[in-house]
Amino acid sequence: MFTRCLSERQLYFINMRRRRICKFMGSRKGLLFVLATLPVFYVSWQLSHAVGEALTPPPPPDQILHHLRANRSLIHFLDNINLLIEPSSVCQKKVPVLVLVTSTPSHHRHRDVIRNTWGKHQETYFFLGLTQDDDRLPDAYIEAKQHSDLIVHELQDHYQNLTLKVALMLQWALRRCPRAEFVFKTDDDVLINPRTLETVLEDNKDAALFGYKKENSVPHRDEYTKWYLPRWLYNEDLIPEYLSGTGYIINGKNLKEIFTAALHVPLINMEDVYFTYVVARRALGLPLTHDRRLSPYKPWIFTCPYKNYASIHSLSPEEMEIIWPKIQSLGESTFCSYFTSELLLY
Repeated sequence: MFTRCLSERQLYFINMRRRRICKFMGSRKGLLFVLATLPVFYVSWQLSHAVGEALTPPPPPDQILHHLRANRSLIHFLDNINLLIEPSSVCQKKVPVLVLVTSTPSHHRHRDVIRNTWGKHQETYFFLGLTQDDDRLPDAYIEAKQHSDLIVHELQDHYQNLTLKVALMLQWALRRCPRAEFVFKTDDDVLINPRTLETVLEDNKDAALFGYKKENSVPHRDEYTKWYLPRWLYNEDLIPEYLSGTGYIINGKNLKEIFTAALHVPLINMEDVYFTYVVARRALGLPLTHDRRLSPYKPWIFTCPYKNYASIHSLSPEEMEIIWPKIQSLGESTFCSYFTSELLLY
């Protein structure tokens, strides 16, 4: 279309220039010209690359994993983390299920809502680290005094330290609540339905670990994502299977062997992949049992799905307050038994 708009004279001069360029590039002078300009192109490319890196913002501080480059031994880290706050009296009797909740110093509202809803029905404890300036530690002492359910370690509280936090949770459970039949690791944005949880525990009483199993997942290699898993920590292109960290349950009979094995398995920063796949499945050969009722998702419609699931993820404190009494009012509705499809989840 463009060539039709050119006159014959213009086309003639364009073709003449092309022939001259081709003739020059095929000559000795042309070769010398290419060789002479290559260093210039190379320096320009390196300069543009350096400028691009300089202009790219650094990854968030929480994503920095230098501590794992230096040492990936769980024993090394646990020996250097002090326990600052814990209840004086716990697990006075045999505990059917011990619920350990990962929380952060700023999530006071989350913890209060849990205490006033499902936490009243389970033996529940919250695990916290410290913020950069430790400004919330006095508040934590007051909260611990009021509720006797707070465990605080001298650990920087951010997502990339979650594997260490969960290791501290398991260690604490073995030391302070060794008679727990099951240990349920979950997060403070999860709602637990005690009635359905009781059924889930009975259905999986012989399982070593159970939860919502994910299969053939692709590791996140982008360092700007929350779930960044660098290749130097996990070299494989797929994670064959693991239990979602939003809520998985370990049989009390297997807790010690899992924790002990973890002391000899190099750390990675994704706690659910580490404990359920790398340690339990790969190192120990323990089967991972899938139970869809321990859901890492949230139903997009109310009523029955909330009743039929033992745990539901991604709820704000306000949502939990609204949903909790409605779950209780559903009672033993047989109608709800038809609504267990994952199509109702997002």
